[in-house]
Amino acid sequence: MIQNRLTNKAKRQAPTQLGRMVNQLSEVIHSGLLTREVTQATLALEGLQDQQRHQLDTAYTELTTSVESIYDQLFPNTAGKDKITVAQIEAGSIAGMLAGDFRSAMSHKVDMPVIGTENMAVVQPTGLADAMSQRAFGLEAYDERENRNATIYSIAYNVFSARQDEFGETFFPTLVITPDQVGFGVSVNLMMVYDGVERKITGSFEDFKKKNIIRAVTDPTVLRKEQTRIVPVVRAQSVDKFVDSAIIPAAPIVLEGETINTAPIAFGKKVDLLGLSQTDTLLAAGVMDQTDSIDPSVQLRDVYAKIGDDVLRFKTKELPLANFTYATQNNYRVQNLNFTTTSVLLNKDTKNLDGSALVDLAGIVTGDLIVRLELQVSGSINIETGETNLIAGRPAVYSIRNAVGDELDLTVAPAKAIVDAVAAGELIGYDLFAYRTNMNRRQRGQLIDVTKYTQLYNVPLRAPITTIHPINTDGQTDASDVQALITTTRIRTSNEAVATLLNTAEILREYVDSRDVTGVGPDVLGVGRFFVRPTFFHEALDVNASIDSIKSHERAEDIQAVLVNKIRDYAYRMYRDSEFKAAADALAGGISPTPTVIVGTDPVIARYLTVTGDLRTLGSEFDVRIVSTLDVRVKGKIFIGFGVFDDNRNVAPNPLNFGNLVWAPELVLTANISRGNTISKETVVQPRLMFCVHCPILTVIEVSNIPETLNKVPLAFHQV
Repeated sequence: MIQNRLTNKAKRQAPTQLGRMVNQLSEVIHSGLLTREVTQATLALEGLQDQQRHQLDTAYTELTTSVESIYDQLFPNTAGKDKITVAQIEAGSIAGMLAGDFRSAMSHKVDMPVIGTENMAVVQPTGLADAMSQRAFGLEAYDERENRNATIYSIAYNVFSARQDEFGETFFPTLVITPDQVGFGVSVNLMMVYDGVERKITGSFEDFKKKNIIRAVTDPTVLRKEQTRIVPVVRAQSVDKFVDSAIIPAAPIVLEGETINTAPIAFGKKVDLLGLSQTDTLLAAGVMDQTDSIDPSVQLRDVYAKIGDDVLRFKTKELPLANFTYATQNNYRVQNLNFTTTSVLLNKDTKNLDGSALVDLAGIVTGDLIVRLELQVSGSINIETGETNLIAGRPAVYSIRNAVGDELDLTVAPAKAIVDAVAAGELIGYDLFAYRTNMNRRQRGQLIDVTKYTQLYNVPLRAPITTIHPINTDGQTDASDVQALITTTRIRTSNEAVATLLNTAEILREYVDSRDVTGVGPDVLGVGRFFVRPTFFHEALDVNASIDSIKSHERAEDIQAVLVNKIRDYAYRMYRDSEFKAAADALAGGISPTPTVIVGTDPVIARYLTVTGDLRTLGSEFDVRIVSTLDVRVKGKIFIGFGVFDDNRNVAPNPLNFGNLVWAPELVLTANISRGNTISKETVVQPRLMFCVHCPILTVIEVSNIPETLNKVPLAFHQV
């Protein structure tokens, strides 16, 4: 008796967290919550009756509540970042729902509903016919007696395995899909803008040239807003309406992508402003008629003067009285202009219209004079008919001051020569700033199209993980086997997170050049490329070469300053060049939360990345998450990206989050397997998972010589 008690005592072990979870889950499972009927209902969602659906919902709700409650009891003092995630709860609960009938779960396939999100992205399961039927391998060796605890162990395995270490989970938060789906899709709604397209009778393809509206935040040329602006067009039939081409030749301008040959309209010429401004694009849609009219907001934009051999342009649009107003008496569609100003300046910086130096007015430059001119322009415009006629008085000098501000006598030199030259000159032409009303919808402007893009992923089966025992081993080893499977799985996924990060850096290094300012980024990686511009930076940072401190007690602070300043600089450059804020505002409905910068590195470098007395590290513009890993591939490296840490983090993908780990809950199978001439008892899992990157923004800093900096020999000083 004593010997037996001593033997049993020697075998006793402190219960693990997994063991405690298994014990508590046993009470839940054996209460009859999860049955074969529940599993079969889970696999036949479309044909459920209301009573069955209620039973299924009740079972799932109770299971998720139990899993979360048990986890919180096991880890009562965990910090917020270590609390059980939605993905862990879902993975464990789904595995439990399916483990009630292992054979059906491994061989059955159904279509699951789309999981939606408010972030314009959805996880959309994709069914590939018969893709999962091969998972039923070895079921002839399936032993109900050995798998009596399969449900409990499957729940526990998925709860603990559907989460990486802190490094991997920060860059790639875990999402869960059902194990009966071979893949998933990420769909995003895109707001695109484009011009109308006229199809060619030749059959040649015309690109719609759609552009993402988000790009317009930084590139004002994306959205066209000047399409109805009136620009007079110089043609052989209308050349007499413009200033003599010998004085001011016609020149092309580009308006909303269309090249228009234009020139100032001559004073004293009665013109039809609408008829004169018909561009080739407008004519292609039909000649303007009585249904076209001018918007009442008309302004005198520029006035041109010829003074001797000098041809000058004066910008008048923003000056008082430069706008047309309704006539107090006349046809109500007539607007009058009575423009008078003494605010036009000539000084030493004044040039001719063609950029050349002044000739007849050269005394203004040589004498460093400030000349104010008086101009008068009057006329009218009929906004219905387009009839326009402006006349101008002769320019005159209002005042002249010297370099120190003293006013000069206009009747004596050097002022008199300038006064005489201006008096002999004339105002020769003008430009108007006006728009068509487009009341007849002759032009429909740009077209807005909300389209959906879906990117599909297949989640592959990875290499199996197996624990093996003699066939006569009792069930006491099951818990330790599952613990080994969990540990192996978590290490494997954490390692693969680092591998994905390194591979992403190589892809971005090859496809992205930060000097490319075309606004059209490469189609690389995930759907985040539609919202941000793919951005990549890389730098090899020699800390020893960046620090010249001669005091050893300051070197740690100097290292800290060098690293933090580099990270801060790259964070702001990534934020600017990727146009991250524009995308975040668009997805958040106009007001985006403070962006979070993820900094991943090794533990040695991580100790230098918290600024003393400043928890913000990167300033008030960003939140920051600093994580480290022991993986040797990260040694000496700093990875910088963007993450989204909202309530949907483990529910659905976000195009602005760096990436995700997609996990399909796995069932834990114990079976007697014959290999060669032996039969062994094997407990096996074959995880299905994949890492995907959504947001193609990354910076890699390779840091070297931190130890050399700390051990640097101070300069030797000699008293002379």
